[in-house]
Amino acid sequence: PLTVMGVLALFILAGVFLRASGARNGYVIAQKPPMGWNSWNHFGCNNLNEDVIKGIADAIVSTGLKDLGYTYVNMDDCWQINRTAERVIVPDPAKFPNGLPNLINYVHSKGLKFGLYTSRGSLTCQRRPGSYGYEEIDAKTYASWGVDYLKNDNCYPVPKSDPNTDYGKMSSYLNGTGRQFVHSIQSPEPIEIAYKVSNMRRVGHDIQDDYESALSLVEQAQQQGLAKYAHPGFWNDLDMLEVGNGHMTTTEYITHMSLWCLLKAPLLMGHDVGNSSNDTLMILSNKEVLAVNQDPLGVQGTLKANRSVSICNISTIIAQHCSPGSKYQTWKFDNSTGTIVNLGTGACLTSTASDALSVEPCVSQNPNQKWLLGEFNMLHPAQNKLRCVDVYDFSGPLVQLENCKTQYFTNQQFTFESNGTFRPNISGMCIDLQAVAQSEGWGGPLTGNAYAVVLLNKGTSSRSITIRWSDLALSSTASYHVRDLWQHKDMGNFTGSYTAPDVPVHGVAMIKLTPA
Repeated sequence: PLTVMGVLALFILAGVFLRASGARNGYVIAQKPPMGWNSWNHFGCNNLNEDVIKGIADAIVSTGLKDLGYTYVNMDDCWQINRTAERVIVPDPAKFPNGLPNLINYVHSKGLKFGLYTSRGSLTCQRRPGSYGYEEIDAKTYASWGVDYLKNDNCYPVPKSDPNTDYGKMSSYLNGTGRQFVHSIQSPEPIEIAYKVSNMRRVGHDIQDDYESALSLVEQAQQQGLAKYAHPGFWNDLDMLEVGNGHMTTTEYITHMSLWCLLKAPLLMGHDVGNSSNDTLMILSNKEVLAVNQDPLGVQGTLKANRSVSICNISTIIAQHCSPGSKYQTWKFDNSTGTIVNLGTGACLTSTASDALSVEPCVSQNPNQKWLLGEFNMLHPAQNKLRCVDVYDFSGPLVQLENCKTQYFTNQQFTFESNGTFRPNISGMCIDLQAVAQSEGWGGPLTGNAYAVVLLNKGTSSRSITIRWSDLALSSTASYHVRDLWQHKDMGNFTGSYTAPDVPVHGVAMIKLTPA
């Protein structure tokens, strides 16, 4: 007869099997975060074509990136143009004169895999044919072409359609083809459902080639508590990498790469690989950092410590449940000057190039602090009436600028009081300030009782940053060997804590702790 311990052991083994088999299907697929490339960040819609894809495939091989694990070559939106009378999706013949099967065979001949894009709605984001009502025939078509990866967006959903049903249908039909697909979906799908119908789910907004944009996605993953859902077979997708696109510094790109790797995000490059700089290849090719991302344990890193928090150093505006009397949640629109002042700090709401919002000291001539009150009580930057302040509630408590919607889109509408103060129309929510730490420690376990740590400098000057073993729930008396993964340098054995010296502004120290 089974003992209590024997029954427990069977449950543990069953859990290990389910964890290892992948959440979406019985295939052993996406056991590690997928690595590869996606066309959108650099080539967008208009510049996507057959020659671009072939060139990228060639470059991934010639640069040695394929040998490091970057194996998926994924085409985003704008490859499709219409459907045949038999309802089969048709690639754009002007962009792909030799047809997609021929192109896919070329990619496969390089030892790489091929990915395509669709949307669960009637149209894609660029108004190309979507998959709604065509899930079965699309799945069969993609399988017949040899597609290995499907990015399934959320644009133009049919009214009253359900993302659970739509994504579930596509997942089922992909499984039914007998071909192994990575199924990547968008963030409106509840996380509790997503891991059952996909291999990866977007965390939030589209990334921009901007430090604050990248950091805000990491913060959203933390705020939403998504780490507990990540495991071999399912990953939280922070969006594509911007490394190499040129609008961040090398230091910021190293930070971007470090956090993506620690949080076990899929690593899909988004630049022109054939024109990679030496710094870009250095960042993307760091084997020690990549090993953290691809660690078989598959545990997503989380925020472990923050230091020197100050409400006077604000970078993120968020939506929080209202706290009566909070001055930090009280904002006043001055129609005569066009400024929006936070009554808790006296600072002004300020737009940024990445569409994020911050509060900064009020400067009368700062055009980024000028706002207009528009139709339906929407707030526009004075410089761009097509953008609106949006309470981005479906994927996290972020408030940022988005394209203005209709009068029925309450995320962008506000209620104004006679004294000029206002609040979002979303019930019970207020716009609040998020205090920013001068430094943060992020960490997560690795195989072999090791630990990966990213020490992030969010301040305005270089600084030393300390991580304590207690921050990581490790014994304060334990001795660990510390290796710096960007310097490729052994730092020695340490007990209780480690301090990284001279971490640059917007930079990180990334270390690995191994029991000494």
